[in-house]
Amino acid sequence: MLVAISLSAVFLGAASLVYASISANSKRLTTIVEANIGSVTKRNFYDQSGSTVRVYTAPNYGKSAFAQEFRDLMLDDADRSSAIFCLPRAIDNSIRPEFLRFLPGDDGATIPRPRLDSPEAFRSFLADVEPTSAAIYDSAIRNVPANDRPNLSIYMLAPETDNGYIRVRSVYEIDLISAGTVGGTYASVRRYRNGSLTHYYDIHYPAGPGDPFQPLFVVFENKSLEAVDEGPAIDRFKIAEGSPFYLIWLPDPAINPFAVEPWTDVEPASSPRAAYEHMTGKTSFMTALPMFPNL
Repeated sequence: MLVAISLSAVFLGAASLVYASISANSKRLTTIVEANIGSVTKRNFYDQSGSTVRVYTAPNYGKSAFAQEFRDLMLDDADRSSAIFCLPRAIDNSIRPEFLRFLPGDDGATIPRPRLDSPEAFRSFLADVEPTSAAIYDSAIRNVPANDRPNLSIYMLAPETDNGYIRVRSVYEIDLISAGTVGGTYASVRRYRNGSLTHYYDIHYPAGPGDPFQPLFVVFENKSLEAVDEGPAIDRFKIAEGSPFYLIWLPDPAINPFAVEPWTDVEPASSPRAAYEHMTGKTSFMTALPMFPNL
């Protein structure tokens, strides 16, 4: 009995030291700041009053678990969707409908169906059925978002079940904005369903010498489109053997991308990687999504 008690004391003592070390390091490595994102943006993102949010500063590994769970949810939504469209923007998004009116789907409709086969085609369609979206998604998108459109909305559409309407399964949003007086960048990643916020994670990135965290996505088109010569800047993205697809980069709470030294370009301009090679090492949450998952 005395031997057992002595051994227990040894193990418990060692465990206590380990726990104390973890507790001390977690406090030392974890920083919380109060970022001022503005009252309008806070209301838009989270439907909350006030202008500040309390947020962990990267690196934070607990937040990484939330990011992993969030990406799993995104992949699950994508698997259940019939179409996915990524749209870049510079300002907050407010278009998160449950349904989109689809007149060509009405019984007996003679209106030709629009060909929703690209983000740009969806952007034009959205401007018709949700006119206020034209001021939000005001820049044409082909393969790589413009540098002055650094934020992203992802519309995941459900399989067609209602005549005259397209159901929106979910809307995902990624915003990287100024953190106010604390400096650096506030990153917010969110999911909306039927206009309501369901999931999110956020992180604060202190300022650093690294390149901007963009593009958040790139679009790859069908290889068959190579038949039309549009120049190397566009033709380099015509590599999809089947469905067109996206590469999407989610902010990583475990890595401060702005602390990564600026990237030295190595890819030729004819390579699609030249558009995003500088994203190397900035996140472990990069994913590929087909534009038409269930086709």
